[in-house]
Amino acid sequence: MKFYGIATNNNQNVVIDNLPTDYLGAVNAAKQQAAKKGFTFQYVKPAENGRKEGSVLTKFKKQRTQRKSNKR
Repeated sequence: MKFYGIATNNNQNVVIDNLPTDYLGAVNAAKQQAAKKGFTFQYVKPAENGRKEGSVLTKFKKQRTQRKSNKR
């Protein structure tokens, strides 16, 4: 799983990319990168958020059309 981190300075927010795939490694790397740039580390979140691509209507379009053709 990919992660991204957020770091802040007075009025600036910075996104930290290219973090390791495990959570603790991502937190540690994000803290180090934020400290190097002079920002304060805020949090790390999953980049993909575990969601599947597309809306419900597009994900199951093939199944819906097959059901419609079977009914005809």
